[in-house]
Amino acid sequence: MKIRNILFIFLSVCLLLTYYLVNPQALPQYRDEEVYIACGREYVFNFSAPYSCNFEHPPFGKYLIGFADLLGFGRLLYLFFMLGSSFLVYVLVRFLLGSDLLGFLAGAFLVLDTVFFNSHRFLLLDPPAIFFTLLSMYFILVRSSPTVSAFFFGLGVASKLSVAPYFIVFAYVLYWRFSQGVRLFMRELLVFVFVAFLTYLSTYLADLRLGLHAIIQHHLDMLSYVSWRHGFSTPIAVNGLMKLVSKVEVWRYGGELTIYLTTLNATLTAANTTFTPGSGYYVIVGVGAGSILWYVMLPSLLINTYWALTERLSRAEVTAVVAGWASLTTILPGPIDWYYVIALPTLYANVALLLSRLVRGGWVRMAVVSLTTTQAIVTLLTLTGFLPWRIILR
Repeated sequence: MKIRNILFIFLSVCLLLTYYLVNPQALPQYRDEEVYIACGREYVFNFSAPYSCNFEHPPFGKYLIGFADLLGFGRLLYLFFMLGSSFLVYVLVRFLLGSDLLGFLAGAFLVLDTVFFNSHRFLLLDPPAIFFTLLSMYFILVRSSPTVSAFFFGLGVASKLSVAPYFIVFAYVLYWRFSQGVRLFMRELLVFVFVAFLTYLSTYLADLRLGLHAIIQHHLDMLSYVSWRHGFSTPIAVNGLMKLVSKVEVWRYGGELTIYLTTLNATLTAANTTFTPGSGYYVIVGVGAGSILWYVMLPSLLINTYWALTERLSRAEVTAVVAGWASLTTILPGPIDWYYVIALPTLYANVALLLSRLVRGGWVRMAVVSLTTTQAIVTLLTLTGFLPWRIILR
């Protein structure tokens, strides 16, 4: 049986797990979807201007959420995003590394990753942003169609601005595709930017109901909010990076977790001052095992980067490295759990790339089977409620 058929069956099983085995209390709750559903309904039902409801984010993802929720297939749409993104990662890694097995490893681990899985249980903006960005990578890499790629990239950015740094990847691909002619490269790059920007801008047309200046004002306020909300300061960036390095998957229940250092009885102590609203108890925190490859991700990217700088990788393989670094920009603005979901596809691609260089022959199949089987068990235990362990901080 071909690996692609095995992957399809594997993802179908995960789909069944989604419906029948998930314990709703075992995973954290993301309340952001309530805002996105309400605004999406306003966009679709009342043709409201995006500026008037949740101006902090681009509107396209909320249009999708509004249509899907009104028609009753919102959860099904997000299951499609989950499976579609995983399958696209399989196809892209297979194309870049020339291996069905390694493509299967990256695609399977993505759909089994509990952060990725949980983010698709809710109608958030990240899932469509990831899917359309991966689809645009597929068209520029596998189909060699930059124009179609630019269209889908525009939809990705119009879902959430976090994927915008992936433009670096598309520019790199166009560069090595048209490296023999600078003028041709510049022409293709300008066409890509034009199509992507026009696609992105078209999602704001409803703002024109507020006046010709509304689109510009929307973007000024959106960027101002992002700067205030995330700060983009060195401490916040270090915080996000440190969580990437030391990830244990800490999930919050009921509120934000705030811990600070204080002096108590002449001793420096870590104190938690966060209460679950109205309960009198501190927040409940779940500690999950997450992905068994988490601690391999950043080292894989660093090692692959060294190989790229010493010209030991092909141009196609370097693409995975460039995408890995571009994805880290989604983490630096802050350490919120689901921010990592946008970085996961490229980080798993880099793990697969490292494995392709370290493991040869029949050992590859053994490594892929053992790793995916172990992760499937960890994910199953998490979805059924055996993991994470729940801790009540009083």
